[in-house]
Amino acid sequence: MMKIRVGQLKSGLLGMAVLFSATSCSIFGGKDNISSTTGARYATEKSLLGYQPYDDQELPNPPGMVFVQGGRTILGSFEQDLYGSRDNIERTVTVNSFFMDETEVTNRDWKEYVYYQYNPQDIALPKTTDILDPDDEANQLLSSPPADWIPDYSGPTHSKTNPQNYTDIVPNDAVWASDFSFNDVYAENYYSNPGFNTYPVVGVSWRQVADYCKWRTDFVNLRLIFDMDYDELPIEFVEEFIITDETTGEYQLAIGGQPLGDVNGGLGQQIEIADFDEFQQEVVEYINIPENRRKFIERGIYLPDFRLPNEAEWEYAAKATVGTVYLDENEEYGRIYPWDGRGVRNPYGKKRGELLANFKRGRGDYAGIAGNINNDAAVIPEAVGSRDPNDFNLYNMAGNVSEWVFDTYRPLSFGDFDDLNPVRKDGTGDSETDYGWETLDTKDSIAANQSLEYRSLVNDRARVYKGGSWKDVAYWMAPGTRRYMDLDRSTNTIGFRCAMISIGTQQLDQSNGFLGIGGKE
Repeated sequence: MMKIRVGQLKSGLLGMAVLFSATSCSIFGGKDNISSTTGARYATEKSLLGYQPYDDQELPNPPGMVFVQGGRTILGSFEQDLYGSRDNIERTVTVNSFFMDETEVTNRDWKEYVYYQYNPQDIALPKTTDILDPDDEANQLLSSPPADWIPDYSGPTHSKTNPQNYTDIVPNDAVWASDFSFNDVYAENYYSNPGFNTYPVVGVSWRQVADYCKWRTDFVNLRLIFDMDYDELPIEFVEEFIITDETTGEYQLAIGGQPLGDVNGGLGQQIEIADFDEFQQEVVEYINIPENRRKFIERGIYLPDFRLPNEAEWEYAAKATVGTVYLDENEEYGRIYPWDGRGVRNPYGKKRGELLANFKRGRGDYAGIAGNINNDAAVIPEAVGSRDPNDFNLYNMAGNVSEWVFDTYRPLSFGDFDDLNPVRKDGTGDSETDYGWETLDTKDSIAANQSLEYRSLVNDRARVYKGGSWKDVAYWMAPGTRRYMDLDRSTNTIGFRCAMISIGTQQLDQSNGFLGIGGKE
């Protein structure tokens, strides 16, 4: 069972539950902690010898995500192929269970990411450890007052593993600028103005999004680790970053076994913000070393990576055909859009006739006629969650903004895929040289030969994005449609959401409580 140290750790943050008790008689462990295969007694924390298995843990729901139960589905476009590209032919595949963000990542979420690129996060501390506030008058009376903490946004981020400049991590506001429109006003306001905080972030490239996913993984797992009882953490980690005060026996934070800040004769540990920030970056660097990371994973106290969903996962989640199953696992009908029915308007109840997504209705028509019941004023992206969710409780899987997915684009990927968890990671089997490019010896290649007679947009830098946006007509809202763009480009029509592998298949709760609707606490 997990142990929480009273008085030293914040309570109730993990919410982990043991699925199988080691003391019960089952195929997972013999009677009285005896192995069912060797007859040897399992070791305990006090044992000097013997194997100690870690209990299977039900990890907490990843923040902001819902569970998507995997299964068989038909991927591909059911709509007429207007472009004649035939790049997503229907085929039957199986997708494993996974988690996905309930909504698109918002401007507020991205601002949080930018903030923590220059500032330490608030993690649980040993009870005698304090972070010195440089603005506290009492601290200014100390013999060595704490230095002011003023993040330098003109310099590189504080990450040891992936330092970048501020301009590299903020959205590209220029995606709103145009010589022939007045949309430039959004360049100054859409990301920065708090009035757009709950709107989906746009102007972010595929590469920026991948960096965001990496940061989110580190942030959440750093919090989970320091919410744990230190006795549950790998001993190598504890020896490196957590020591015991020789006078009081209290825990203290350290780097390389040396305590941080000032240790005042047994009265406690005081750390300046700059040193606390350095400590966190050292920890993140440590847990990202594969052999160190594995030790946390083995103990069931480390969430898997936040990442972009692959194309199959996204398309499967958008179709949400869980609501179309008829009798013996036969689907009664497919879905053109991520909701019941074959049209773009709600056919039921009081909302009958209302549009089910934010999209462009026709040439020059983004919102309808003013004063009409169907004029939703959503001329640009609207706040996430403004429309009803699909049958997986996912919002905005059509319209609002298109979304980056993991896959490298190839027009004939459907013919190369496995039929279990299909994905195209790179140009394997379909080299970019076939599309007019001279490939460098790297996975992130850049064409170098300018003398070729033609060069297409299909190369190893081309990444798929899915779903229609506020600027697209209804055709592109069909989950089977697919487009692509260079991984370093961005537009005002493309955002994203994250996904994560599901450990086990027991969880069936499909809501994380967005907008206070159902879900777990």
